Amino acid sequence: MKVSGQTQTLSLVLITGIIIAMIGMAYAWGMPLIQKRTTITEYSTAENFILALDNKITDIANSGVGEATLDIPDGFVTVVGYDENDPNNNSVIFEFTTDQPMIINSSMVIIKTTSFGEVGTYGASEPRIITMTGEDAGTGHIIKIKLHYRELLSSTKGYKIALDPIKSTGTSSVKVSFDRNIVQSEAAANGGDLILTHIKLDVL
Repeated sequence: MKVSGQTQTLSLVLITGIIIAMIGMAYAWGMPLIQKRTTITEYSTAENFILALDNKITDIANSGVGEATLDIPDGFVTVVGYDENDPNNNSVIFEFTTDQPMIINSSMVIIKTTSFGEVGTYGASEPRIITMTGEDAGTGHIIKIKLHYRELLSSTKGYKIALDPIKSTGTSSVKVSFDRNIVQSEAAANGGDLILTHIKLDVL
């Protein structure tokens, strides 16, 4: 009876060990897949936010009136104003961190933009360019999605949305509102008048 009891105890220990090992293997194999799915979800949320923000900005710019507020998903927003002396001027940059890389360091991906360049064709090109870059931060991977507004040319004039930040950084929400239209004589890329539609962005 004593030997039988020891055998049962040993069997229980072995079975428990096997179960723990199997759980560990499942976790080791499954965790990267879970992280990948989480990263894809985070990216989709960020892209949808940027596209929604662009829709609000362009709708308000086209109508010349109105305002709208959008909640910022996990991450933070920086607005670099039209008049700022910065390579990223006239842009909204949404930055977030993921566990898995979405892009190779120093690479840039163009998102849902049919043409690239600082000047587009009025009526054919989008008034904005959306790009994504990434970098390794040691403890994670930093992803930046940039919404940049450029000039669109007709045969005689240029048109451009100009971003004016009230508060330029935040993690809570972005308020978009129409400010004013300004005509700059002979300031377009084709030598014609440049019509600037100023949009205020207040980031909280």
